Amino acid sequence: MSELEHKTAIHALTCRYAQAVDRRDFPNLAELFTPDARLSGPGFHMDGPQAIVDGMASLGQYRATQHHVHHQLVELDGDTASGETYCIANHLYEQDGVPRKLDWGIRYQDRFVRWHGQWRIAARELVVDWTQDLPLRGA
Repeated sequence: MSELEHKTAIHALTCRYAQAVDRRDFPNLAELFTPDARLSGPGFHMDGPQAIVDGMASLGQYRATQHHVHHQLVELDGDTASGETYCIANHLYEQDGVPRKLDWGIRYQDRFVRWHGQWRIAARELVVDWTQDLPLRGA
């Protein structure tokens, strides 16, 4: 594969992560990680695909989420890669009978590994740069 093909495969991997999270498709989510993967962020860390899937149960507090994956910079080094993936994560929920929308400006600090010929997430640190929580209009 060319460098561009590897980077395209890694970008597709991060988009599949967003899709699996938003669809609550936890079996497919688990498949995106290496067996020793780690997902961490402000106040949490999860080690291994099963712990990551179990931790995603907290998304049940939201009526829906939608992760918009934006630009991504990746540095390849053989069968490993590091990168930074930008994302806006929208979270819909209700508080005191009022529909609300919580938005996060996220940068994922990523480490990827080619495992059994496929790129997988080995480590992902969620960095929240900003948040916005407003009543949702037209809901």
